[in-house]
Amino acid sequence: MFSSKPKLGIILASHTREPSGFSLDLLNRGIEAFKKVNIEVYFNNKYLNTDKEIRDELTNLKKYDVDAYLVLPGNWIEPPVLCHPLEEIRNENILLLGFPESLELIKKGHFLGSNSAFTVLRNAMNQMGFRFKAIQKFPDKKDCIKEIYNFVRAAAVVKDLRRTKLGLIGYCSMGIYTACFDQLKIRKVFGTEIDTSADSYILYMQMLEVCEEEINNIINKLSKKCIINEEIVRNGSLEKSIRMYIALKKMITEGNWAGLTVKCQHEFSTYLRCTACLPLSLLTDEGIMCTDEGDIHSLLTMTVFQKLSEGNDAIYFGDIYKLEEGGFLMDHCGLSPHSCAKPDEKVSLLPQNPRISKDGKTTGGVISSYAFKEGSVTIGRIENDVSGNYFFHFCKGYVKPTDSVAYGWSTLIFTPNEDNEFFADNQLANHYIFIYGNIESKLQEFCSLLSLKSINR
Repeated sequence: MFSSKPKLGIILASHTREPSGFSLDLLNRGIEAFKKVNIEVYFNNKYLNTDKEIRDELTNLKKYDVDAYLVLPGNWIEPPVLCHPLEEIRNENILLLGFPESLELIKKGHFLGSNSAFTVLRNAMNQMGFRFKAIQKFPDKKDCIKEIYNFVRAAAVVKDLRRTKLGLIGYCSMGIYTACFDQLKIRKVFGTEIDTSADSYILYMQMLEVCEEEINNIINKLSKKCIINEEIVRNGSLEKSIRMYIALKKMITEGNWAGLTVKCQHEFSTYLRCTACLPLSLLTDEGIMCTDEGDIHSLLTMTVFQKLSEGNDAIYFGDIYKLEEGGFLMDHCGLSPHSCAKPDEKVSLLPQNPRISKDGKTTGGVISSYAFKEGSVTIGRIENDVSGNYFFHFCKGYVKPTDSVAYGWSTLIFTPNEDNEFFADNQLANHYIFIYGNIESKLQEFCSLLSLKSINR
């Protein structure tokens, strides 16, 4: 299970002739600050003088499955003493920290020498091809704490993606290119597995096994929180949607999926006569990230957003359209997580419009209709370029509800903080993800750690 507390292992190195007791005190002040922002710290509370001591401690830290390593030369130290044992974690997320000098501290008799070792090590590690971030600050300062937290949080997400499996039921919905992806390239770049072992028929068979008591229990819970349109009860869409929700939950557990996407059109909408809109909305509210139309890149984006935000903020997946009047319209034909609704507003459960089906007549399913809560968001999408290299378009912005464009679809207007034209010129597809809150700096760290090009202002 992904932890809300990112884990940081710390190494303090010191020259044998110059024990860095004062550097240890400075570091411990920082550690107390790290703990206050919810970082789990592993540190043996002593400075290490030899390459063997450093190597042994790095081996020890691996036992704790830390997400990142903070390496600090507390004073001058010969570079090989520290750099050579770092080969143990060459492919891990490394943060090289150096103390700057301070006239105030020098007057008190503390000339540290950390900066001297830091600059040599930074250059040496660059030449040797280490992947790391370098910071020259005191760790108890507010800007340093934020920078370190964002790095460790992003490092935790990068590591967790290697252990993440996402489910795909179906593939390209209606042949939409948005849904096309290179499974091996995703594994190579993100380490994430796309499980294609489940198909629409398996889901259908699982739906048949769901018992009436389970269905009624969930319908009773929904009736207390939602306004249920009589038509979806009469045409069987509500019951089918709940069957699908329960069946998907079983498949998620069996597959160990952190999220899933389905090809709704046209197998579900036309032949099963029940879209996956309500089931996917409910699952997203429960922390299982969901998209439809087989959009794996949106699902990957959504998973990254959720993990970077620690899973506490409402998140949305939908279509985005440039407006002539400025800003962008966003809505979706059905998948609308209830957590995005205005506080204390009851969500209306309405019948899916027949236009979703292949013949425009036989659609079944349930959509969730509500007014969005207004607020600041971070929006974005992961995609790949002509060479297959992945990149990330993201920015901050603001959303506010507006009247439904059609059929009761929940609708909003998004205004980017960046220039409207810049966003429109770089829009990657019809689907985008947004999350309430600001995770932009964490996204920058995430892109740096995976060497992804970021498109933002």
